Amino acid sequence: MMKEQKILCQILVVLMLLWSSRIQGERCNDSGIEVLLGCGDAIDKELTPPPKPSEGCCTLVRIIGMKCVCEVINKGIEATIDMKKLVNVAATCGRPLAPRSQCGSYLVPGTVPTHH
Repeated sequence: MMKEQKILCQILVVLMLLWSSRIQGERCNDSGIEVLLGCGDAIDKELTPPPKPSEGCCTLVRIIGMKCVCEVINKGIEATIDMKKLVNVAATCGRPLAPRSQCGSYLVPGTVPTHH
């Protein structure tokens, strides 16, 4: 019984990985802009951000994904948004950016954990 559960669990993990890579493989086009617009009050350079991003903002982050957001960020967008706030929004919404990854021209701070 335990062996069957373990195999079923492994199959589910593989299916989830395939499904998520299929989603990540889809073209973003300009969908990342929707996240920037929907999260504007949380990432604007001039505004004091709310204590936490709105549910609508987080829904967009989760559906569209930060990969698509980072793809659309250029120097013009970086001039109007606070990239540190964007990194915090991603983490708060459950889609943290990997340490040392690139988002626009911004390098996400942090160290990559080493596995022994």
